[in-house]
Amino acid sequence: MKKVLTLDGANLSIDDLKDVLQGNLDIVIEIQDHIKNQILQSRNTVDLIVHKKIPVYGISTGFGKFKEIYIPQQEMVELQKNLIISHASCVGEPLKPNIVLVMMILRLNCLIRGFSGVRMSLIESLQQAINKKLIPKVPCQGSVGASGDLAPLSHLALGLMGIGEIWNDGQYIAAEQALKIHDFQPLEYMEKEGLAMNNGTQMMAAINLETLMRSQYVMNAADLALGLTSYALQTNYHFLKNYSKSDNKSKNIVFSLIGEQWTDQIKTNPKSIQTAFTIHQIVRQSIQENLRILEREINSTSDNPIIDNEQQTAKSGGNFHGEYMGMLADNICIALQRLCIFSERRQERLVNSEIGDCGLPMFLTSKGGLLNGYMIPQYTSAALVSENKVLSHPSCIDTVPTSANIEDHVSMGAYSARKGLQIVQNAEYIIAIELMCAAQGLEFAKFQLPPKIQSCLKFIRSIIPDVKTQDIFMNQYIELMAKNLRNGNINNLMEELQLL
Repeated sequence: MKKVLTLDGANLSIDDLKDVLQGNLDIVIEIQDHIKNQILQSRNTVDLIVHKKIPVYGISTGFGKFKEIYIPQQEMVELQKNLIISHASCVGEPLKPNIVLVMMILRLNCLIRGFSGVRMSLIESLQQAINKKLIPKVPCQGSVGASGDLAPLSHLALGLMGIGEIWNDGQYIAAEQALKIHDFQPLEYMEKEGLAMNNGTQMMAAINLETLMRSQYVMNAADLALGLTSYALQTNYHFLKNYSKSDNKSKNIVFSLIGEQWTDQIKTNPKSIQTAFTIHQIVRQSIQENLRILEREINSTSDNPIIDNEQQTAKSGGNFHGEYMGMLADNICIALQRLCIFSERRQERLVNSEIGDCGLPMFLTSKGGLLNGYMIPQYTSAALVSENKVLSHPSCIDTVPTSANIEDHVSMGAYSARKGLQIVQNAEYIIAIELMCAAQGLEFAKFQLPPKIQSCLKFIRSIIPDVKTQDIFMNQYIELMAKNLRNGNINNLMEELQLL
């Protein structure tokens, strides 16, 4: 059964888009009737500007440095066509189809707010394109995040004109052919409409949405890994027994997992565990705060110029700038990297019996020398943490002026978003490896495991075999564990155990 999503320009959430973000493109978009009047009024204002031959940026003038050049009325439609064709200048690998579909939904949600001056027929055509899954090919590199994602959104708009390529039945085909297959009339953008299609932050926002959705799963799995590792290492938590049950979700998860009864046999207390509650909570708060910012962004008007119906004019501003999205993405990159650093250090404690006195065998195998156990997965985590160190360097601290210095400050937010998606993937692998190591450590426990820990161990063993007496092909099992994290299965387990 297809999911129906009703847009009103104001109440879209990450939960509404979760299925699409996870790769399920089977969604139908509907639009609230009550917003149509604002759209019509906005278009009437644009028609008035055109009729009165008023010089207004991007409607009756050129763009950027050409803003002083008035465009005759008979050439205004060609102006919009040329805008899209010339600005579709991205390079590199295409964005995933689900990301582009989210971009289309976000752009539609922006346009229906009634401040962009587009015709109702364009709204309906974009809605139809989404419902028919006419997803244009959008290369990922080329946005500086100044006038939003000008170039990527131009590729999106170009495909719906019948130029370029469109995703069809698992592959890209010529856009013109795809539109014919789906009986879709190629779009012609009237005055202001090309600009309305490509001035916005929708690529950055779409990528950030996926990163934040996956970050929530990573965060919960990291807390689970912390609890399992702590128990395997028999770490001291006595000093936290008087914690407030409302102030730290990570604490609540771990204590719910291990139970209020805790061993008196304290053998190790590394900072990667001792201070983990504080670090985990900071990361969790960062994810939640950035999600609030992002949901505000996707329900805002990201366009330029903005149509003012009361004054019957258009006003230029910075509503399309990507600074919000860039700083948000860079913040998430840094937060996730902190989570990964702590996880990798806990893995070292689990596999290295020369650190501490937890009683676990070297590399978590009973036949060390003949077998290698978890020696190399910790290498993998170390490599990914090192990659993240480079990726978490903020992109938004840089700017390269563009458009003959008209855009003298750009956000570079598009790359911030793209590297955030790489970091969250690395984080999924790192936390997956800690879960595997922790489960193996628990196999050597000489004491009764609490019921919830037993359930977690049983779940992990249903995916990953024990390596006490055998070496296994680690790659396939790391991928399996990461997949279970990414698709929400670990999150579901935690909900079943009432850890969340």
